Amino acid sequence: MARKTQKQRLQSIVGRLSRKFRPDQILHELSVLYEEYSAAGATESEVEFWLKCSRATGNLASGMNKWLYETVDEEEEDESEDEEM
Repeated sequence: MARKTQKQRLQSIVGRLSRKFRPDQILHELSVLYEEYSAAGATESEVEFWLKCSRATGNLASGMNKWLYETVDEEEEDESEDEEM
């Protein structure tokens, strides 16, 4: 059997994670990890890069979490309206 390429390994790992955790949870953890990377940055530009990655990923995670709960609220409203009819 042929060895998996790095890309195939990554896809497999992400696939397993996505079945266990919501996307916003995964992104939040990446955001935390990127912030830790920034603390270990060797140069100012490397620190800045990881901090920007952390903020961007954290913002995306926060937005996804918000969208999730808005969607749930909308579905609950629709269900309650259907029950009233």
